[in-house]
Amino acid sequence: MSQVAKPTGLYGRILARGMALGHRDFYRNTARVLDLKKEDKYLEIGFGSGLFIKKYASSVCAVAGLDYSRDMVALASRINRGLVRSGKAVFRQGSALSLPWPDDEFSVAIAIETFYFWPEPEICLKEILRVLSPRGRLVIEMAYSADDGLDHAKHVKKMNLRLYGGKEMEVLLGRAGFEEIVVDYYKALWIPLKGYVVPKGMIVKAMKG
Repeated sequence: MSQVAKPTGLYGRILARGMALGHRDFYRNTARVLDLKKEDKYLEIGFGSGLFIKKYASSVCAVAGLDYSRDMVALASRINRGLVRSGKAVFRQGSALSLPWPDDEFSVAIAIETFYFWPEPEICLKEILRVLSPRGRLVIEMAYSADDGLDHAKHVKKMNLRLYGGKEMEVLLGRAGFEEIVVDYYKALWIPLKGYVVPKGMIVKAMKG
């Protein structure tokens, strides 16, 4: 698994912070679609550095996160130490294939720049559906998609990711049991290590019935 999918060690911690800075426009667009409320119980799959939570989700009722990387659990816990100490936030290591929370636990779930890497995505989506409360919402953000008209062969090979189009996301979410599926696109300035990229990002929002 690549460092992008599972940041580990010192390089992974540096990479996670760098990605958070480079993803600022992604974060803003995702936060707009999420429209978080104080009463929300929030779950993030693949939280990385935890900086999105610190900036956009610290005022919700409760925060939980799951990440492949134990190093990211430690980093996000440190960055959000106030939330953790208060008992308002908990960060765990694991996979979206098996979420360590009971049914109907959260009102909102989110995945930013991680869905590309999920194994057996339909099973993962069903797990998220299980832990969402009735009328709970899921938001998935991906800067790269099969609909953006760009050649991502290099990124697919280097990072071992899978690209999805809007129609495929609608099918996957529908099969998992989600309703009111909306696919939207946005443009954002991304500043990776090598030059400027302006991707046509994808944000998918779906509801539990």
